[in-house]
Amino acid sequence: PKVSSLEPVPEEGGLPSGGVAVSSEEKKNFLADEYVTSFNIVLKDKNKDVAYKRLNESREKILALLQKYSVGPQEYELLGTSLKKDWDYADGKRYFLGYTASQNVKVISHSKQESDSLEFDLTSFAFVDDASTQSRLKNAEALEVDVIKSACKKASRLAEENAQSVGAKVGKVISVEGSSEVEKLSTSDSVEVSASVSATLSLSGVENSGKSYVQVSQIENKKFLADKFIVTANIMFDGADKEALFKDMAARRGDVVQIAKDLGVAESEIEAQSMMLRKKQKYEFYGNESQKKAFRATQRITVNFTSKDAAGAFLDGIVGLENVNVLNAMPVLKNEDSLRVQVTNIAGKKAMARANAIAEGFDGSLGKVVAVSNKPLDEIGMTLLGARDGAMYRGKTARAHNLLLSNSPPDFKMNIADSVSVSAYLSVMAEIE
Repeated sequence: PKVSSLEPVPEEGGLPSGGVAVSSEEKKNFLADEYVTSFNIVLKDKNKDVAYKRLNESREKILALLQKYSVGPQEYELLGTSLKKDWDYADGKRYFLGYTASQNVKVISHSKQESDSLEFDLTSFAFVDDASTQSRLKNAEALEVDVIKSACKKASRLAEENAQSVGAKVGKVISVEGSSEVEKLSTSDSVEVSASVSATLSLSGVENSGKSYVQVSQIENKKFLADKFIVTANIMFDGADKEALFKDMAARRGDVVQIAKDLGVAESEIEAQSMMLRKKQKYEFYGNESQKKAFRATQRITVNFTSKDAAGAFLDGIVGLENVNVLNAMPVLKNEDSLRVQVTNIAGKKAMARANAIAEGFDGSLGKVVAVSNKPLDEIGMTLLGARDGAMYRGKTARAHNLLLSNSPPDFKMNIADSVSVSAYLSVMAEIE
């Protein structure tokens, strides 16, 4: 979500003492103007190659449907595909059922009517599962700023009311903390924008020479089309004869490397790790499998592609090879560092917009920037909604994050996503004048 966190800035010796402390929260719902339909393409077959090919055929049918709706490449996303083995367990033994190939697809619609129609048409495909639509706001920046200001104004009124109740008057704001959040995806037709503020204001007539500060923390994520694709395959043989295992491995490694070379990949872009040969553990023997196959040989091969089509053709070629599994297939960016500069600049502009909203919300203006940091605030007690590492989660963000973790498939990616997400974190401290 487009999220900022406003943290308290302590004066020398800790947080300011005295004054009047207040908390306020503002929530507003806005009608969504964009809809995201998510679904899975799922195909099963006893044969790994057949399951994968049927998945490719089904994907083409989905793309034909999207073309019917005039959905452009920028309005849908094909996420990485997984290919996993299905097992059943009975009487202490496990039985192989076959392979399941699946891929998640996300489609953006610009009206509820359009998303409803698409979801209805998807029901005609037997291979489509878990279809659902959620709403969001295309650009909620201005709305979020307005809600922050509203929360600040409410905090100021509460401070005045509290001070008046004891015969005092409110002075300037000393410090502000809180958070703001735009609901990333909503299950209804409206999207919630919220802001919560805790502020300490001085009392008139009470000496306070300290300056006023606001600190805003901003996380920004932006996706870019990948320009490099890395595929890692694993070759594995079990057997009783070590010499035979070496020969089998060399032959299969040659098959994998040749497929890459036939696609125009230079030898320098193919990396084969050293082969590992070891005795199998007891738990690696299943069912009626022969205990005589006591040794396991494994070797990983990584291939770098500059074309997604070539990487896809490589996957198509090796998926049918026995004893070869794809461990990972991922998109990367050659110039990720320069793109991160772009994302950091966006984060900086948004952080300054939120800092300015807070300053104006307390009838002040934003002064000079006194500190900038890219170190996340992960200390206990500090809240950074939307963070991914070392930070606390609250409310809807917490539930959505936990759901994501519990539903994450343990399987490696088979196909390759089109884009890469680049993230930037920025913390800005500025004076309030």
